[in-house]
Amino acid sequence: MIDLKEILINSNYKKETEELINIANLAHKHWETYWTGFNSTYVCEEILKDFENLNDFKFFIYGGFSSSQRSRIACFRGDNIPEEDVLKSNFPAQGIKINGNFLFDNATQDDFRSLLIENGLNQLKVGDIWTIGDRGAQGIIDNLDIEHLDEKIFYLRDVKVKINVVGIDELQIPAGRSKKLLNTVEASKRLDAIASAGFRVSRTKIIERIENGMLRLNGNKVNKPTINLKIGDKLELENKGFIEILNLEITKRERWKVKLLRK
Repeated sequence: MIDLKEILINSNYKKETEELINIANLAHKHWETYWTGFNSTYVCEEILKDFENLNDFKFFIYGGFSSSQRSRIACFRGDNIPEEDVLKSNFPAQGIKINGNFLFDNATQDDFRSLLIENGLNQLKVGDIWTIGDRGAQGIIDNLDIEHLDEKIFYLRDVKVKINVVGIDELQIPAGRSKKLLNTVEASKRLDAIASAGFRVSRTKIIERIENGMLRLNGNKVNKPTINLKIGDKLELENKGFIEILNLEITKRERWKVKLLRK
């Protein structure tokens, strides 16, 4: 069994780490593969750093497609490792289509996510959600306890939507984003300044999105654009991917030279 207290003591993601420890103990006991709920992919990567030296266990991160921003961690014994294709084919999730006419009433990724949560899905059961123009959204959800959603009519604000549960292979998977190094010089280390440069979105629009809760800092929603950032901080913007701050360096003119990794 894994020593829970020893691993949790220095973890920045205690809830997620505790869940992984619990399923690791199940995998060890039953010789089967177990999956966590959905979390941000970078959170999955971060918490696995605490498990690197545990040779008795192996892990696999997957969210339904290669560039997913929300993923689950599979855990299995180190002496009972399944093939990657088997893990993907047995991934415990389904696709979902949320169809409606949003031509005159724009809806965001978070609007659709909230619709699912308000109608009975725990946040950990909801993977990636992406908009499909003005026709609604698609996404990936846990494959358990979803019968109440299939073929049902709901309302998102005043727009009637129909939800269909489908296979993941029936979805229009969003294009993957390749990793890219970015260098910029900014007047400050403020969230709005660095996010605007990193995501290539105007300062005005970034502030609006921050205030609307569409940007996450280290996995948490923030609504204050004036927060000062530091090396290692990770930002996630709805439908725009992630950026990580690799370096911050003050210049002779007292501006900030910023190195970013966008993915």
